[in-house]
Amino acid sequence: MQLRIEHIDDVLPHLPSDVGIVVSDRPEVRIIDYVFTTDATFATAVARECRGLKFAPDGRILARPLHKFFNIGEKQSAGEIDWSQPHVILDKLDGSMIHPCFLGERLTFMTRMGESRQAKAALAQADEAVLRLSRDLLTEGMTPVFEFTSPDHRVVLAYPETSLTLIAVRETVSGTYLSHAELVRLAERYGVPLVAQFGRVDDAMSFIAKGRSLIDVEGYVIAFEDGHRVKLKADAYVLRHRALAGVSKERNLLEWIVKDAIDDVLPLLSDDIAQQVADYRDQVFHAVDQHVMALADFAELHSALSRKEVAIAAREKLDQRLHGALFAMLDGKDAREAVKRLLAWASRSDPRMDSVRGLFSMRWDGADVVVDPE
Repeated sequence: MQLRIEHIDDVLPHLPSDVGIVVSDRPEVRIIDYVFTTDATFATAVARECRGLKFAPDGRILARPLHKFFNIGEKQSAGEIDWSQPHVILDKLDGSMIHPCFLGERLTFMTRMGESRQAKAALAQADEAVLRLSRDLLTEGMTPVFEFTSPDHRVVLAYPETSLTLIAVRETVSGTYLSHAELVRLAERYGVPLVAQFGRVDDAMSFIAKGRSLIDVEGYVIAFEDGHRVKLKADAYVLRHRALAGVSKERNLLEWIVKDAIDDVLPLLSDDIAQQVADYRDQVFHAVDQHVMALADFAELHSALSRKEVAIAAREKLDQRLHGALFAMLDGKDAREAVKRLLAWASRSDPRMDSVRGLFSMRWDGADVVVDPE
């Protein structure tokens, strides 16, 4: 059943609280989106629409991108899906969901979060065909949705060329999805790229097994004509996506490094991100080695002193954060492992990270990696 949304007041009274859905009020647009998820975030039909809904300052709905839908087995098992209903299998592209929106008379592109960096890049790359389709459909009360893929805005998979691919069109107020046959006609009429289609599911178990074994693709979206959608992701993609999501948080990255697990992660990353990770690892370990050498020099210089006298000298001449490693070394323990334990302690929280950042000259150049949780 479709959910009619004409005004923001059709949504706000029905939003669950404390589940990650927020309203962002900006000068030209109000956006309802989610910033984190819990088991209760998408428990209702209204909540599932809160994936980047756009409203004018006066509350009128402006654009309605894809609703939240789930992986096969996440909310429905394969056996609970009625595969006899009309549907198509679509390529699941690994980019950013982009949709156009009128802000007053100005046509712009947005992601879920608004006029983001990816949205601005997509608008700059859009040709006249895409812009004309966007203007015409918005004027007719529909929201076209594109996937933006680009070698300059890579998520997990590499695309050699920049493209805005039409993946869906929704009636903005009713939420009705145009059928794939209608999308084909629109794409041909305007001359815009259209998402690839691979027929229908005849044997669900065989389809799922084959889809999960795919390499170098994200997976599939199964789009039913009644608007229901489910997705299937390749196992290899899921693993790489999780690795990238982990890398986006410096604490995770540091933990992998001190546990000597980073070599298992590097092959899962794109070449550019893997190089940034390797550079960060080398930077951290260089600092560790410098501290170990400094501790060894300090211990040798003060070898004739009592432990109490060494402690006094350490307070005067040695960074307090390294005292534990110093005395571990004096007790015959591995100084390098002692310094790494300090980093392991730091990896447990952002404030701890900040407390040792200067000591190890840590700077994560990949900290701006953004992974859409979908």
